[in-house]
Amino acid sequence: MHVRVTAALILGASITLIMAGCQLGSGERHDPTPTAQTGASAVPPASAGALQPVAMMTEPRAVQTATRLSDGSVLVVGGCTDLGCELGSGGQVAEVFDPSTDRFESVGSLVSGFRDDHTATPLSDDRVLIAGGWGTSGVVRTTELFQPESRTFSAGPDMNSPRAGFTAVRLRDGRVLLAGGFTDNDPTTRAADLFDPSADSIDPTGSMRQPRGAYAAALMPDGRVLVAGGIDSGHVLATAEVYDPATGRFTPTGMMSRPRYKAGAIALGDGSIMVLGGSADVEGQHLYASTEIYDPAAGTFTPGPTMTSPRYKIGTSLAALANGDILVAGGAAQVERYEAGTRTFEPVEGSLDGTRLFLTATRLDRGRVLLLGGYDSEIRPTDQAWLYGST
Repeated sequence: MHVRVTAALILGASITLIMAGCQLGSGERHDPTPTAQTGASAVPPASAGALQPVAMMTEPRAVQTATRLSDGSVLVVGGCTDLGCELGSGGQVAEVFDPSTDRFESVGSLVSGFRDDHTATPLSDDRVLIAGGWGTSGVVRTTELFQPESRTFSAGPDMNSPRAGFTAVRLRDGRVLLAGGFTDNDPTTRAADLFDPSADSIDPTGSMRQPRGAYAAALMPDGRVLVAGGIDSGHVLATAEVYDPATGRFTPTGMMSRPRYKAGAIALGDGSIMVLGGSADVEGQHLYASTEIYDPAAGTFTPGPTMTSPRYKIGTSLAALANGDILVAGGAAQVERYEAGTRTFEPVEGSLDGTRLFLTATRLDRGRVLLLGGYDSEIRPTDQAWLYGST
C-alpha cells in the first residue's frame, strides 16, 4: 500500500516542504533524509581511489538489487522508478551491466512483474534467486530464478510467508536463508525459510526470537549468520541474534550499544562483523555515523570507528574490496572507504550527485565497484551509475 505525506526538509536555515507519494515496502514510508553531513568536505587521501559517473541505466531505479554474475557482469532487477517510489512504478524489465563496455542493456521482464524491497542472491550454480518484496498488490511470497546463459527468468517456489524489507544470506552449503521482514500493512514476522538450489525447494527453518524488519545481517566465518537491529511494532531494536545452520535455530546474542534501523553489516578480514550507521527512528531524523564491531567468538559488540558522514538505508551500499578495505556508499553524497590497516574511514575522491538512499554497490574485477541508482531527498530515483576504482 502507499500513502501521501508531507515531509519537512531542513536545508541550512530554510525549510522546504515536499509532497511525495510513499511506499511502505520497507516497513516505513520512503522518507526524505536530513542533508546535514559530517566531514563531507574533507580532502581524501591520494590512496583512497576515485569515483566517476558512467553510462546510465535504461530507467531510473531505487530499492533495486544489483547482483554480480559469474562472468563478471551485473544483473539489475526491480526497483521503483517514479517520483515518490509509488507501487507499480516500473522496474519490471531487468538489465545487465557489461564491465567490458561499461554499458547497460535490457535482458527481459520478471515473471511476476514489478517488485522492490526484494532480495537477489547468486547461487552456486550461477543462477540468481529473486525473492519477495513489494509487488503491485502488496507484499509477495513469490520467487523467481534468473538463468545467465539464456538470460531468462522462470518462476521459483513460493516462500512460506510473504516478506519485504528482509535479507537473504547464502550459507556455506549453498542454501539461502530468507528471514523475517515485513508481511503486509507493516507487521513484522519471525518466520524464516531455507531455499535449497539442488531441489529448487523452500522449507521453513527455525524462527527468529524476535520479529524484525529492515535489519542488518552478515555471514560469519564459521558459517553462522548475524542479524542485528531493525524494527518491530514501531520500535527500533538494539537486539541481535545468530542463526546456526547446523541446528536450524536462532539464539540471542549480545546487544548493540544503541538501536539501529536500516543499518548495514559486513564481514571484516579478521572474522568480525561491522554494523554501520542506521537511524534511531523510523523517520530517519537521528542518523548515526557510528559503527559497532561484533566478535563471533565472544558474542559481544564493541564500539568501532566513526564514519565521516551519518548514514542509513545502506544495507545494499557496502562493498568489500580485495585488500580488506570496505567501500561505503549511499546515505550521503560523499562516498567513503574503511581502511583496514588504520581502522579509520576516509572520504574518496569524487562524489555522487547528492545524497542517495537505497543505492547499490557491487564489486567488479580490477578493484572497481559499480554504484547504481537510489533516490534523493525528494524521493526521486536516478538512472545514474558511478564507478569507483583505485588510483
